[in-house]
Amino acid sequence: MDVGSASSYVPVQLAQQGHHVVAVDIRPYPLRHKNLTFVQGDVTASTFGDNLLPFDIISCISTVEHIGVGYYGDNDAQQGDAAAIASFYRLLKPGGALLLTVPFAGRFSQNSFQRIYDWKSISELFSTGWQLREDRFHIPQTRKNWLIGTKEQAIQCYPVYPESNNACFWFQKSN
Repeated sequence: MDVGSASSYVPVQLAQQGHHVVAVDIRPYPLRHKNLTFVQGDVTASTFGDNLLPFDIISCISTVEHIGVGYYGDNDAQQGDAAAIASFYRLLKPGGALLLTVPFAGRFSQNSFQRIYDWKSISELFSTGWQLREDRFHIPQTRKNWLIGTKEQAIQCYPVYPESNNACFWFQKSN
């Protein structure tokens, strides 16, 4: 399952490789493929996905930071990100993987567009039922050129892109 698919080629690229993919977004998804099912809906709804099989992998690329802030037309919910993570946990098979990217900085912040996470807020979101398998941090060199760095480097502010860096996480659902 790929969450936040509306502007992404990832779901259709995975489908083209032979994977059976469910793309999810509150906005329409324009691309089609025989291995791709699109579900337009709110992943934070308590009954979301009840009719879907449990998933091996959920990808959430540059999405969870927007859930619940209302920018893309979703409900304005203070804990929208936590509700999404709870849904991912419910929808994953035991031992399943969550691949997640978020803006990352030295301190948590939120505005009407997104949340920017720090290590404490990520740790709190994934404190129960998840095991961190790998993390990777990306540091801006220019607006379009980012290098892999350490968590300590990602905590710093860089003039090229002062709002945040990027963090990629692979979490595994505990059995």
